[in-house]
Amino acid sequence: MDAPDALPVQLARLAREESAPLRSALDLVHAALAQRSGVRRAEVLAHEGGELVVVARAGEPGPVPGECAVVPLRHGGTELGLLHLHGGDPEGVDPAVRAAVGHHLAVALRDVAAAREQAELHRVTDAVRRLFEEGARASSVEAAGRLMAAVTADVLGAERTAVMLVDPDSLVTHVLGIGLPEGLEQQLAASLVGRLARDSPAWRRAAAAGGPEAVDDVATAPVRPGGFVRTLGVRSYVSLPLMSAEGLVGTALCGDVTRRRTWTAADRALAERLALQGAVVVDNARLRELERAHLRQLEHRAFHDQLTGLPNRAALLGCLGDALDPVTGDGRVALLLIDLDGFKRVNDTLGHHTGDVLLQQVAGRLRELLPAGATAARLGGDELAVALPGPATAHAADLARAVHERLGQPYGIEGRAVRTGASIGIAHAPRHATDTTGLLRAADEAMYRAKRAGSGPRTAP
Repeated sequence: MDAPDALPVQLARLAREESAPLRSALDLVHAALAQRSGVRRAEVLAHEGGELVVVARAGEPGPVPGECAVVPLRHGGTELGLLHLHGGDPEGVDPAVRAAVGHHLAVALRDVAAAREQAELHRVTDAVRRLFEEGARASSVEAAGRLMAAVTADVLGAERTAVMLVDPDSLVTHVLGIGLPEGLEQQLAASLVGRLARDSPAWRRAAAAGGPEAVDDVATAPVRPGGFVRTLGVRSYVSLPLMSAEGLVGTALCGDVTRRRTWTAADRALAERLALQGAVVVDNARLRELERAHLRQLEHRAFHDQLTGLPNRAALLGCLGDALDPVTGDGRVALLLIDLDGFKRVNDTLGHHTGDVLLQQVAGRLRELLPAGATAARLGGDELAVALPGPATAHAADLARAVHERLGQPYGIEGRAVRTGASIGIAHAPRHATDTTGLLRAADEAMYRAKRAGSGPRTAP
């Protein structure tokens, strides 16, 4: 087709056949105008981030002598970009052909922009979904921070990423990295953990801005020598403040070390979304940590004596039950029941505070003597017990003698030497009983015989 309307017809046909035919359309334009007007190169430039960027090129590479004609690419009254025609006599192109070329390339450029926008939307959506799905499984603040670093590095294509997290007092608690050389994460942690985050200029700017900060060239940014940015070694970076309802909980910093990078508007928008969602992930992980700590505390209180820290009666019964259960134990367990002699006298003459301190020191001595696998418990008042399951039952008598001797030694309490003794009864399962109640009864009877005899531990008959 050599007629003037051949090119518009070809472009219209191409638009029907391809969904986003920018490159194919530009090839057609260049081929036709090279033949008619001697055009040696055709380029499409699009407006991106306030700049004109070449998005498609056809024809000769390198410098082209001669004139350059510029054709605006408008769609719906908006200029989307420009068509540059280099060499030959581009001004001699028929105005109707120029208009058709401008229209078809503008439509193709719009489709390219729409496709990029859709791809960017998918990129953002995928990143947010990954943060939420994996963040819901993050078992700790550290795990959430590492996830944030990994997603940020992946989505923004950064060579290095580090996340700094703080506690409610703004003290740095974690520094976690992705893509860092060996030893750099430890170096960052050594220089930052335990310090106030506000000492970092990058942190202060992030807190003041309330949103991501993109720096194309670190040399132009007011960063501190030896600080977060300099130690990370990036030449350009994006800082993402992690803002929660309680304030700044951390910051993610990602960048490149091999090049200075120009961060696009799309990069900045994505960083803003990541910062918002990352803060939620870190905050939720912190709440889960606090909840688990609270549950552990409640569980500890349920099975431990608050004064001595020893397991309580419920814990001892559970230990005995496990040892006697044919599934969890082998049916063998020795029980030492201990009653402190003279404890009431200490309370009556020296006061309950001294009695409490005495019980705490008794508990400490018991812990020192316990063999592996044994459990010491406070049953209430001045009554204590030790359970030795399995093979340890063979050492019950030796342990009882050691406990009797150690608890009979004087205690130093507020400058006084306080003395008490211990009556100890020993019972074995299955020899004396095969259930918890029977074992407690046998040990209790042996303990009262020891108290009456006053000559050391007694074993149930």
